[in-house]
Amino acid sequence: MIINTNVSALFAENALNNTTNSLTNLEQQMSTGYQINSPGNNPAGLAISTLMSGELGGINAAVSNAHQALNLLDTANGGIQNDVQIVTQIQQLATQASNSTETTQDQKDLQSQINSLLSQLDSNAQSVNYNNKVLLQGNYGANITSFTSNAPGATVALGADSGNAASAQYSVSIQYNSTTDLATVTLNNGTQTLGTISLNHIASTATTATAQFVAGTKNDSGAASFVVNFNPSSVTANLSSTVTSIALTFSVAAATNALTFQVGPKNNAANQVQTQLGSFTSLSLGLSNMNVVGATNAQNAITQANNALSMLTNAQGQIGAQQDQLNYTIQNLNTENTNLQAAKATIMDANMSQVMSNFSREQILQQTGLQALSSANSLPGLVLKLLG
Repeated sequence: MIINTNVSALFAENALNNTTNSLTNLEQQMSTGYQINSPGNNPAGLAISTLMSGELGGINAAVSNAHQALNLLDTANGGIQNDVQIVTQIQQLATQASNSTETTQDQKDLQSQINSLLSQLDSNAQSVNYNNKVLLQGNYGANITSFTSNAPGATVALGADSGNAASAQYSVSIQYNSTTDLATVTLNNGTQTLGTISLNHIASTATTATAQFVAGTKNDSGAASFVVNFNPSSVTANLSSTVTSIALTFSVAAATNALTFQVGPKNNAANQVQTQLGSFTSLSLGLSNMNVVGATNAQNAITQANNALSMLTNAQGQIGAQQDQLNYTIQNLNTENTNLQAAKATIMDANMSQVMSNFSREQILQQTGLQALSSANSLPGLVLKLLG
């Protein structure tokens, strides 16, 4: 029996300290609900959980971004739907002007109404905006570059539904037969003919003529719509026995300022959605030169309005497809959010039933440890009995 070193007391004290530390840790878990409250609890688990927290923050921001993108597309679609209503009214006025019951003055009055509606189209293109971004003016779509022509005054414009047109080179040839008042306009992409339009009864004295190539119609297999405006008298003046057509060549440059929506927590293309919006003006719809004065002009105007409606519905279809993509993206993000939070909870969250069970056990161990320490401390006192 020794008194200088009480080994039993040391063992009891050590066990009691361990029990106290366990109780402290369990009390933290009960008060916070987490099984990791400091790096010392689980260094690797804390590191993984921190990375997951960052990714969850990015996912939540991405969901918010996707909803804002949907709001932007809804705004753009609302402006296009307004254009649809305007062009539908223009079509009705052109149909009315085509009727033989209308006098020349009636047609002029109808033309005045159409001019006001065309001005409203151009106004819409400048005014429809989301968070100070003008959406329908062509700021976020493809454009035409490197335009050359040997027909004075001839122009080519991208159709309103062609904001997402890819880079390519095209050419337009215009043939004109003054005898039968017929103009033929052909669109080529360098390797094949994409479409041919015959404009009937376009007199050489006419100021302007419009040819609309709408993607998906008139055998046009290209990715874009085009509007060609020219002066028939200018074309005929440049034709000769050796030159039978006037050529316009131009290039389409894909959108360099497309709207990019960050719909994921990482910096790569899979986490981004791009939107290209074209120019929705009377020019890009092929209506800027509309004329309903005269039965032939009025009938041509009906065709122009129908083609403009096709461009608008094409554009709405493109927006609808992107809205579907964003909705599916939001669903995927919400699923990823749920699964990631579940994984993080597995690492971080405390199993409260298990914590309470362990806490009760450690409390009992603490009490027995105190009792054991008390008993161990009393052992050296037995030496006094040997002296007695």
